Amino acid sequence: MLKQKIFYLTILTTFLTGCFMGAGTHGSIKSYTFSCNKNTLQKAIMAIIKNNPNISRDTSLDYLGSSPMIDNNIYDSTGYHNYPAGDNYYNDIKHYVTIKISSGQEINEYTFRYYGPDEDWIKLTTSGIFICYAYDKDGNGGSEGNGGFNWRTGKLTKKLTALFEKELVQKVDSILKTTHTETE
Repeated sequence: MLKQKIFYLTILTTFLTGCFMGAGTHGSIKSYTFSCNKNTLQKAIMAIIKNNPNISRDTSLDYLGSSPMIDNNIYDSTGYHNYPAGDNYYNDIKHYVTIKISSGQEINEYTFRYYGPDEDWIKLTTSGIFICYAYDKDGNGGSEGNGGFNWRTGKLTKKLTALFEKELVQKVDSILKTTHTETE
């Protein structure tokens, strides 16, 4: 009975998220919902990124902060400097994460985002991510919003999402001991 309730709650959350929460101007190539809160999901994802040799993430701008909406005053030997976190907007860890995944001859770059605003991450029992941008090693791809993915790019979409799912999403399922749900 409990598993059935969790299943229906997950389906309802996925449906409501899709109806009332857009993916911004970039759109969503594919989304994944998990039966845990955002902080638990984020910890699992960051552990996978850190420990999976097939995944890399540029951390050089992490000092800019974890919120793309605020500026950070950084102090060094020359005084205070204001660095906008916007320089790290698509790789701030908290909202967006940009990674490269390598497998054999494939080297793909992905930017994904956690669903919802900060205040929902604490109270909701489900959370999710969606792929905003995806590119193969030749630069093919983009986002749903910029026309990089549409009905004509089905083969490319499947190729890019298959590697993302193999190296990240399935490993999240394993860590969380759950099965995600998907929407396209």
